Amino acid sequence: MREEAYIFSIVSTVLSSFLLIPLAWMIPMTIATKKSIGDNKPHIALGICSIFFMGILGFICGILILIPEEN
Repeated sequence: MREEAYIFSIVSTVLSSFLLIPLAWMIPMTIATKKSIGDNKPHIALGICSIFFMGILGFICGILILIPEEN
C-alpha cells in the first residue's frame, strides 16, 4: 500500500509545484513516504499530515499510509 501512497504523493507534489509555500511541506512528506515503504512501523503522523497538507491526492495518500502493512 505504501508504494501506491508514494506514487500519489509524487503526483500531488508535481501537480502543485507552481505553489511554492506548500512545497515546503510536500517534499519532506514525499521523502518520508519513500522511507516508510520498507518498514512495518505505523506512520500515523505522516498519514495525518498528508491528509491535511497535500490536497485531494494527499487525502488518498494519507489513507493508504494509515492502513497497516501486512507481512
